[in-house]
Amino acid sequence: MSQVENIEQPARPWWKLPPSSELPPSVNTLLSLAITLALVAVLILAIGANPWEAAKAIIEGSLIEPFFLGQTLMIASILALTGLAAALPFTSRLWNIGGEGQMFAGAIAAVALGIELPSGTPKVLFIAIVIVGSFLGGAIWGLIPGALKAFYGASEIVTTLMLSFVAVFIANYIISEVWPDPFSQKTVSIAENAKFPTIWDDGTVDISVIIALAAAALAWLLMAKTSLGFSIRAIGANPNASRLAGVRTRQVTMLTFLVAGGFAGLAGGVAVAGIFDDLDLNFSSNFGFIGIAVALLARLKPPLIIPAAFLFSMLRVGSNSLQASADISPSLGDILVATFVILLMVTGAIRFRYAQNVSD
Repeated sequence: MSQVENIEQPARPWWKLPPSSELPPSVNTLLSLAITLALVAVLILAIGANPWEAAKAIIEGSLIEPFFLGQTLMIASILALTGLAAALPFTSRLWNIGGEGQMFAGAIAAVALGIELPSGTPKVLFIAIVIVGSFLGGAIWGLIPGALKAFYGASEIVTTLMLSFVAVFIANYIISEVWPDPFSQKTVSIAENAKFPTIWDDGTVDISVIIALAAAALAWLLMAKTSLGFSIRAIGANPNASRLAGVRTRQVTMLTFLVAGGFAGLAGGVAVAGIFDDLDLNFSSNFGFIGIAVALLARLKPPLIIPAAFLFSMLRVGSNSLQASADISPSLGDILVATFVILLMVTGAIRFRYAQNVSD
């Protein structure tokens, strides 16, 4: 009988990061943020600017003044909703890359209802209709790739992404042909009674924040306390075993995309009725795609979506002050976000680790 020899493992090189399992996610996240700041500081020095002034501009431009803090909270609301739109399908091994398109679908529904419904509709009823309508708009747009995946096996990565382009095209047509504003590239404003009421005047924060918090709570209840949530988690843990256990994968796939699309549609409704009061083709600064990073940073857990969205919102909103405060292009904020996401994956703060299939 051969004996297993104890072979001493070589030491890990100093430059190689330890496996993510050796460090808690919070440490990995802080490590990623520290490396990102260091790399961006080197970049800022290379272009002849002051890194400290840039950091100060981002913090002051996102947290210090009430107006800037309010903007951070409002953008975080959108990112939380698009993060939920990515988190639910990802939990079930389904890739929803089309949060951007689903958000546009919700925005189209919101602006259509906000313009076409009688302006004298009671405010509470009007707002409720806009919220439900934007959810349904995104849900229908999400259901299309869900049905194609369930019945035809079509790649949800391709269908969700391509449908995003279709939604943007429809939005462009509506802006230019259906309800055009005569003075700019946007639609006319929605009715006054359709606009979300403000809950913090100094920060111009409206009920969008409450909607995002309620959506995260509902997503948690769905995933933790319902049979649909159990089925979503079961498929993500082991698709083959879940089928043998009787989980109806087609129905779960369609419902998952329907709910996820609804959350993204709500983000579009928030943008129309809560921030811009109209549909502007440039209303989204890739919020649908940033939502993917939000979901991954939150490790697909709805309660963690909120702080993850706030962090990305702070980086995005704060970068808008770079031009005035530090004489740096605001596009540095995009570099900051992209570098942060890449390093989150390198350090293991963002990762997928599914169980092996029965057939593997």
